[in-house]
Amino acid sequence: MKKRIKPEAYRKQVSAELRLLGGVLERNASEVCFDIGPITQAASMCGSSKPYGPESWGYQVDDLRFRVKTPQKAIPSSVGKYLQVVMNFKIQGKCSDELTDLIKLLEFSIVVTSDDGAYLSSWHFDKHIVSEEGGDGEPEDAHPLYHFQYGGKNLAPLQGNHGGILILPSPRIGHPPMDVVLAIDFVLSNFAGAHWKSLREKTDYSRRLIEAQERYLKPYVESMFSWWSAGRRSDFVRSLWPHLV
Repeated sequence: MKKRIKPEAYRKQVSAELRLLGGVLERNASEVCFDIGPITQAASMCGSSKPYGPESWGYQVDDLRFRVKTPQKAIPSSVGKYLQVVMNFKIQGKCSDELTDLIKLLEFSIVVTSDDGAYLSSWHFDKHIVSEEGGDGEPEDAHPLYHFQYGGKNLAPLQGNHGGILILPSPRIGHPPMDVVLAIDFVLSNFAGAHWKSLREKTDYSRRLIEAQERYLKPYVESMFSWWSAGRRSDFVRSLWPHLV
C-alpha cells in the first residue's frame, strides 16, 4: 500500500528544495549564475500554486541567466569569448509519486546568444500534450512524450536570417523528465563543465540531485524497463519511447 501524499506538505517540500538549490548556486556558482532571483520567485510560487486543484503543484523559473565560456569548435569561430545562456522552465502536475500523474505540463527552453546578440541558438524540452479527447491524432514521425528539439519559436528574432542552415522540427530526441534541479544540472554539464564538476562534489548540491533523480529519473527508467517484463507493455511506456516494438 502506497503512502498517501499530503499536497500541502508536498508543495512546501518542493519549495524548500528550490530555496536550497538557489543557495548552493549563490555560494558556489555565482560566477556563471549571477542572479538566483528567478529560483527564489519560483520557490515562493510553488508554496501556493494549485494549477489543477488542491492536490496539484507547479512553478516556473523565468529568465535564469548564465554567462559561460564559448566552447571550442563553436561556429562561427568569431562568436566571442563568452556566451549568454538563458533558461526558462515551467512545470505543473499532481502531488503524486506516479509518473503518469506527477507531470501534467513541462516546458524547458535554452536560448544561447553571443554577448552582442548577433548570434542565437535554441533548444527546448517539453512534454507532448495530447488533448483529453485524443483529437491530436497519431503523429507520423517519432514523438517521445518527453523530448528535446532544436530551434522552435525562440529562433524568431533571427527574422529568417538563417544563412545556409536547414532547420527542421525533427528529430525529437527522447529524454527523461526533469525538474529545474535536473534542468540546471543539464545546462551546467553542457555549458560550464568545470563548475558542474565542482558543484557535484558539494553535498548540498548532490543531495538535491539525488532527490530529483529519485522523483523523476527512477520512475522513468523503471517504466522503460517494465516493457521487457511479462504483461507490462503499455501505451504509456510506448509514448515515452515510440521506437519500442
